Amino acid sequence: MKTVLIVDDDRKGAAGLTVRLKAAGYRVLSATDGIEGLKLAIHHQPDLIVMDIWMPFGVGILTAQRLKHIGLANVPVIFVTAGRKQDLWAIVEEVDPAGFFEKPYDAKQLVGTIDMLLTQTCLLPAVAKPLRPSAAL
Repeated sequence: MKTVLIVDDDRKGAAGLTVRLKAAGYRVLSATDGIEGLKLAIHHQPDLIVMDIWMPFGVGILTAQRLKHIGLANVPVIFVTAGRKQDLWAIVEEVDPAGFFEKPYDAKQLVGTIDMLLTQTCLLPAVAKPLRPSAAL
């Protein structure tokens, strides 16, 4: 069973996504900040991380950078954000995310992206490239 780690301070949104992911057959771990997320990632080695960008105690972009330095560089990270900062995409793109969704996002599209990323074969080149925030799946 594949494991997805959700790192988001929006408990209600994370709970809703957790229900959808469990229904899709995933094991789900959840953290409410970047520090807790790092601890869970180190201990459980998730297959994919869905991470908010703006959180207390560990901004998502910095947390994603730390993951690369602690041996989890191959774990795909999908960013979700309610932020509307104009240059946010350029900042996020620097950490090479597997995806980017603005809140409120379409949960079916997010779960579909997760399914696609976790079912890719190693023989194929990286198919899932980050989508610009305005792009549809």
